[in-house]
Amino acid sequence: MSTELINRITVKKDGVYVSSHSSNDTSPYHSWRCKGLSEIYAAEGQKGLDREVIRMLYEYAELRGSHKSLDRYRYAKDTPAAHAIYQRFIDQIDERYEGLDEADQKTVWYKPTEKAKEYRAYEREMREKMYSEIAKRCGEYDKKQKNKDLER
Repeated sequence: MSTELINRITVKKDGVYVSSHSSNDTSPYHSWRCKGLSEIYAAEGQKGLDREVIRMLYEYAELRGSHKSLDRYRYAKDTPAAHAIYQRFIDQIDERYEGLDEADQKTVWYKPTEKAKEYRAYEREMREKMYSEIAKRCGEYDKKQKNKDLER
């Protein structure tokens, strides 16, 4: 399984562009308009974009390089506060899983029982809340940067 390596995220008038390449690909980074992120940005603005980038970083992508567009996502995801948020939600998800009967646990990923379906819905909901809460930290980063700029 490959990981998408991202070295820049840029919002332009016509959408959101990501400069990336796959971890199992030796070609150089290339910039491309990401339809999914562009649609989310158009519908929900910066908060929606931040949530989806955070989701990508937890599920299948990594940040690479030092472009300033990545700083807010590093701040949001790679701090002790973000790790605490992550752990709190994962503990709740794990607790719900452990509460399932063994028979239901075995069906979570294949031919799920009704209880397993309920668990999966709970897991999706909790992950959505987790990504949103971690993404709020991007706004905190922006405020800190704004205050630094005002002090100069």
